[in-house]
Amino acid sequence: MKLSDVLKIQILGGFRVSCGDKVIGTGMARGNARKMWLLFGYLLMNYDRAVGQKELIDVLWYGTEVVNPTNSLKVLVFKLRRELDSLGFRPGGEIIQSAHGTYFFNNEIPHEIDALEFEKLVETASGGARSEDERMELLYRALSLYKGDVSEMAEGHPWLTALRTRFGTLYRDAVTKLRTILTGRGEYQKVVSVCNDALMRQPDEEVYFYYLISAYVAMGNYSAASEMYSRIKTLSRGESTHEQDLNPAEDVFLAAARLSQSGMPERDLSPGELTSDLEEKLDYVSGFFVEYDDFRQIYRMVARQLGQAIGIARLSVYSLKLREGAKVSEEEKQVHLRILENAIAFMLHYKTVFTRSGPTQYAVLLIDVSEEDALDFTDKVREYFETHRQNQDFSISHGMDVLESAHIRQQKRMNGTNSSVGMKTGSR
Repeated sequence: MKLSDVLKIQILGGFRVSCGDKVIGTGMARGNARKMWLLFGYLLMNYDRAVGQKELIDVLWYGTEVVNPTNSLKVLVFKLRRELDSLGFRPGGEIIQSAHGTYFFNNEIPHEIDALEFEKLVETASGGARSEDERMELLYRALSLYKGDVSEMAEGHPWLTALRTRFGTLYRDAVTKLRTILTGRGEYQKVVSVCNDALMRQPDEEVYFYYLISAYVAMGNYSAASEMYSRIKTLSRGESTHEQDLNPAEDVFLAAARLSQSGMPERDLSPGELTSDLEEKLDYVSGFFVEYDDFRQIYRMVARQLGQAIGIARLSVYSLKLREGAKVSEEEKQVHLRILENAIAFMLHYKTVFTRSGPTQYAVLLIDVSEEDALDFTDKVREYFETHRQNQDFSISHGMDVLESAHIRQQKRMNGTNSSVGMKTGSR
C-alpha cells in the first residue's frame, strides 16, 4: 500500500491530517476553522460509534448560545468534508459519514491515528507474558509517537481537558515503566536521554527531575544532579517561563536534596574518616573554603560551640548493607536507601540534621543528645527500616563518633590520643 493510499492523522503535538505529501490541519486554520477540527477530533476519538447531533452541539458550542445550532453543525460538517476533499484521498463525504441524524468517522478506510496507536502500544507493554526486551521495544515505539500534548483545537472544552489528561498520564506512565527497566539494567545514560526528552514534552512534570537526579547520582555525576535540583527549585519559585507555577511534592524535594550533594565522597566512610573529612581545617584559607554544602557548615558551627552553648554532639552514620552473595537490582537498592532515609527523617525529634554522605550512607548530626538517647534514636531507625524493608537481603549498619572542636582534636593528635568511638547498632 502506498503512502497516498493511507490517511495519516496526528493528534498528539498538533492536529494534522495528511495523505502523501498533502497536509491540512490546525496549523493552517484560523478563527472558526478550529471548531471544524474540534469536530473531526471528537469523531475520531469516538471512532467506534455514531454521535448524535445534540451531543456534538454540546461539545462544539459548550457554554455559548447558538441561534440555529443544527444548521450551524451542518455547515461545519460541510466545511470539514470540503477540507478533506483537498487531500485527494477519498471524498470528504466518504470519510465523515451521516445516518439518521448522527455523524461518524468511517473507520473502514485505510488510516492511522497516532493517539490510538500510542495508547495501544502502552497497554500492550503493560500486559503479561512478554519479555523485558519486548516491553522495552513497545515503550520506545510508544514514546516516539507522543510529539506533545493534544492540540489546542479550542479553549475551555471539558472534553479536550479530559483527553489531554488521559494521554498525558499514559505518556508519564510509559516513561516510568521504561525508566524502571533501564534502571534495573544499569543503563543510566539511557534514562537521562528518555527523561530529558520527556521534559521537552511535559516540562512541568516534576517526577522526571527526580528520575534524572537519581540517574546522575548512580553515574557519579553529582554536579549534574545538583544542577537538576537547582532547576526544580527555580521552577517551584515560579521562575519558570511556563504560565503554570510548580509546587513540587515534598518527597521529590527531600530525595533530590539528599542526592544532589556536591562533593559527596565517592565511597562510604567510617565515622572517624567522615569526621576527618567534615571537620574544619585550622589554616586561615582552608577554613573558609567549602567543598560541599550545609551539613559541613553546620558541623563546623556545632564544633565551635562545644563546651559553650552546646555540651556534646555526636556524628551517627547509617549504611545500607547487602547480605553477602545476594543479588539485587539497582531499583531495589534505591528503594531501600529511600526507606533508610525515611527512617531517619521520621525520627528527627531530637536536635538533628542529616545528609547523604556516601553512595549507600547517611550521616546524622545529634546535638545535645546523651549516648542513651543516641542509641535509642538508632534503635528506632533500625525498627522502622526492618518494618518497612521489602527484601530481607538488606540491612543497616551503624557507627558513631563524638564531635570535638578542631583545636581539641589537633591537640589530642599531637599527644597521640584519639577520642573516636565506633559501635554497631546491635551493641546495646
